[in-house]
Amino acid sequence: MDVTVRLKKNLEGFALDVNWAAQEGIAVIFGPSGSGKSMTLQAIAGFVAVDEGYIQVGEQVFLDSSASIDLPPQRREIGYLLQNYALFPHMTVRQNILYGRRTSGQATGEFREMIALFQLEGLENRYPGALSGGQKQRVALARALMRKPGILLLDEPLAAVDIAVRKMIRTELKLLQRKLKIPMILITHDLGEALSLADKLIIYEQGRVVQEGDPIEIVKHPLNERVSELLGRIAFHTEPVFSF
Repeated sequence: MDVTVRLKKNLEGFALDVNWAAQEGIAVIFGPSGSGKSMTLQAIAGFVAVDEGYIQVGEQVFLDSSASIDLPPQRREIGYLLQNYALFPHMTVRQNILYGRRTSGQATGEFREMIALFQLEGLENRYPGALSGGQKQRVALARALMRKPGILLLDEPLAAVDIAVRKMIRTELKLLQRKLKIPMILITHDLGEALSLADKLIIYEQGRVVQEGDPIEIVKHPLNERVSELLGRIAFHTEPVFSF
């Protein structure tokens, strides 16, 4: 399933102007803070209005400003995982996962599938305060996927967990994408995370795409000195994943 994104939005002191496409797999938007990564994700979800744009996921057009198409978030069939997971502290794991389920029909069966998929057996009646960081993330993913989304958006999903859990969840996300076969768009400013997860890497700086493509090829062959400088500067603060 292909994803096409073209967005323009002007703010005081900042302008977003991006144009990229990705195929089924995990596309990682990588760049420093303030480069427009979160704004892009929010625009795909329909949470932020843009001045001009086009967003298509598979056969569904979410946004086409030239044709006055702008689907509300509830019609965009997305799953959205926030950095802090946004679990309801007063709800159990079961209640959190089932929250927002569109229809009750087969919800029980689907809930059991999610519990098994994310290895949450025995935790159904726990509250978020009694869960580890990795368990909270699995619950948030299960809740996002209960809506049967056509695309999964992940806003720096590993920022709040330690290194050991981070590595485990990276593997789980890759396996999950292969199993569900839906596109995932993940944003991060961590180069190690980007390289370990991306099927396609999209590098942002100051609201622009400065390079996109295969992550290993980008690191080996930066488009220009600026991209090389950006990768090197950010990589200095991240854990190593590959050696070249």
